[in-house]
Amino acid sequence: MAVLLFAGYASAQAPFTSGSTGSDGALSYQVPGTYNFDPSVGNLDPSGDNIFNFTTINIAAGVTLNLTSALLRNKPVIWLASGAVTIAGTLSLDGVTPPNLNTYGVDWIDYRIPAAGGPGGFPGGVGARPGSSALPGLGPGGSPVQVNPSCGAGGGGSFASAGSSLPLGPTYGNTQLVPLIGGSGGSGGCVASTITATDASGGTGGGGGGAIRIVSTVSITIATGGKISALGGYGGGGRSGGTYGGGGAGGAINLIAPTISGGGTIQAYANSTGGVGYITLNAANNTFTGNASIGDVVPTLRPLVAPPLPSPTTVPGVTINSVNGVNVPQPPQGAFQTPDVTINATTAVTINISAIAVPVGTVVQLNIQSELGPDQTISCNPLAGTLASSTATCSASFPTSVSRILASASW
Repeated sequence: MAVLLFAGYASAQAPFTSGSTGSDGALSYQVPGTYNFDPSVGNLDPSGDNIFNFTTINIAAGVTLNLTSALLRNKPVIWLASGAVTIAGTLSLDGVTPPNLNTYGVDWIDYRIPAAGGPGGFPGGVGARPGSSALPGLGPGGSPVQVNPSCGAGGGGSFASAGSSLPLGPTYGNTQLVPLIGGSGGSGGCVASTITATDASGGTGGGGGGAIRIVSTVSITIATGGKISALGGYGGGGRSGGTYGGGGAGGAINLIAPTISGGGTIQAYANSTGGVGYITLNAANNTFTGNASIGDVVPTLRPLVAPPLPSPTTVPGVTINSVNGVNVPQPPQGAFQTPDVTINATTAVTINISAIAVPVGTVVQLNIQSELGPDQTISCNPLAGTLASSTATCSASFPTSVSRILASASW
């Protein structure tokens, strides 16, 4: 008799974890109303990398919680939770819809500012003025400037799909949402060469929707009536014959948990002429029955995986540090009514800038919009230093009154 003995085989899989340390405590909004999520309240995320470590997350019905670029360092947002996540209200990372300039009086120029994207999304460009061209939408899929002699509206920003109005930027991104990034902005509207009104202006392009990844060790529930929104902003109206700006693209939403359920809404499309964004659900048990395909954003269903966490150094940024030797407060407000810096100079002055995660040698562009003068586009000296930290100087003259500076880098 032959006896065959086989060793027993066993396999084991470690339980899924979001990776949250719980150091930021419970995030809970229970009283109906509209709130802005501000990490400085309660000293959340002291490292500033926009990765938040919660125990549980609960946004009750009747609550609208806005996540804005101004309060979230213009970076995508990652919420980690060691416990359950329940969203019965509205969580919004929408791109900004700029105002219709024609509805304002003599102070209309105060509202001619780039429309911010949601956190992780990109701004829309301001419109043209007589003698000054419009600005393109920012971001990898930002719409270029309108060059059609018929002077149509600004182009829509792109993301997962191209926008629906010309000219268009390229599509980008992937369903894994690595890297986590938001939608691009629409370009500003134009002003026909036949228009001579001094207050003419094209409308501002809408901001791109933001980007968020929510990860729970236990579950994520988007309750019926609850909503996560990363819409692209509408393009704003022009003034005195100027055309509308283009719409911003939708953003990116990634939910990761062993169980995802609920009958709510997840949306990442464009409000107007921008392209759609991405929605990706990673779960072992997905029973979500709500609406996640509005505006042709069809959600991608993927297996449960460990959450990909970005390195803070991979998020590029450009900072204006000083003008004519006067330090710029951080973050600057860019308001005409209360200037960040006051100088007294009629000749060109030096502007010092710095950058992180922007390749050395890149030329930063400054767009200067003045209350009483024409727009200017200034090219700075190439960035010098390292990828982690670089600096450059620029030279520009400013007319009397107030000017606003927008810095951007492309490579």
